[in-house]
Amino acid sequence: MHLESADSSWASVPGVDGPVSAAVARHTGCTGAIQRVFTEQGRIVGMTVTDRIFNVHQRRAITLRDKECLIRGCHVPASWCEIHHVTEHSRGGPTSTDNGVPLCWWHHRSLEFSGWEIRMHDGLPEIRGPAWWDPLHHWRTPRLWLPDFAFT
Repeated sequence: MHLESADSSWASVPGVDGPVSAAVARHTGCTGAIQRVFTEQGRIVGMTVTDRIFNVHQRRAITLRDKECLIRGCHVPASWCEIHHVTEHSRGGPTSTDNGVPLCWWHHRSLEFSGWEIRMHDGLPEIRGPAWWDPLHHWRTPRLWLPDFAFT
């Protein structure tokens, strides 16, 4: 994938004819659809996405913690959601349970322009809604009913 400068609004993605929006390219990277392929004299010698993709154990823990899409009013089960890096991986955010939250397909793709914001505070997600939802723009814990849970 090749992103043009920050002033541009398009990118090129291998396998896609023509330019795509920078937002599409960023989301492609966020979902882990980009892999590093290492070659030596034309032979593939390695592939990795391990530092970008939440593994099954991390997904299970995030799903147990958050239950459903993090955005208020959306009740898509977390097991159906994509796991979003709160601090983007491309900006140094780790692929860890303290940096991942479940977002449904729609909210994951619209987060950038929807007005919703997400941050982590002591390992728990907090959200801040757009002005139409919360004119005071307070940070809130999405699920006040978070149960204590144990991993078995």
